Amino acid sequence: MKQPLKIIIGVVIAALLGGGGYFAYLKLQAQTDKNSESLASAGDVLVGDSYKPNSEKLTEEEMAPTINTKLKPSRKVVKSLQRENIKLSIEIIKLKDQIASLNNEVAELEDYKVTNERFAPKRLKDEMADIERQVKAFLLESDDAARFSSMHIEIMAAASALEYKEYITRNRLMVTKIQRSKIAIEFLPGYSFCVGDGIELAANSAREFDLVASKFRGTSTVALPSRLKKDLDSVITPCQNTLRAQLDKNLTEPS
Repeated sequence: MKQPLKIIIGVVIAALLGGGGYFAYLKLQAQTDKNSESLASAGDVLVGDSYKPNSEKLTEEEMAPTINTKLKPSRKVVKSLQRENIKLSIEIIKLKDQIASLNNEVAELEDYKVTNERFAPKRLKDEMADIERQVKAFLLESDDAARFSSMHIEIMAAASALEYKEYITRNRLMVTKIQRSKIAIEFLPGYSFCVGDGIELAANSAREFDLVASKFRGTSTVALPSRLKKDLDSVITPCQNTLRAQLDKNLTEPS
């Protein structure tokens, strides 16, 4: 009798325990679901609305990584300085080229200025006056010029100055004061004698002589009569050719 009772009591206890465990399980499951909801809400608070899932289709821009790829401020400064350094290096090269080009232009302008000053009317006029004075002084002291009148000598000296001007301007020569004196003493006297003798042959009258004198002395701009000009050219041209050949040889040879 005791044995069946124990079995019955055990079954009842097991049933009671089973029922209690089932209810305990239901209670535990309810608590778990509640905790999950709380955790989900906590997640919303922590991550914010911008990280919430969006049921709508995202654009490419919205799908791009949200990690900040910007450089650190110090690195940005270095990068900026490097770019500026490259730009400055390029600008320096350009400026150097411009300076070299400008230096060449300045040199050319200085040369142009010197050349133009050299052949400026006032400067050249002074040189011609110096040549004429030196040739005239030489002729007045020369015994070989005694056969010429003072007017002849003036014409001969003036003709020498004109030929000097013609020669240096045509050849763009830079003649120093020493070279000019050498030309006046060593070469132009022979030319002046040639001109003096040529005038005697070309001018057949006092009137023609006066016309030739006016031409060489620059006191008249009236053109010579064609016959007189032709006669004068025929005797003066050989004188000029001889002088120019002598000057070419003398002024082009190394000192």
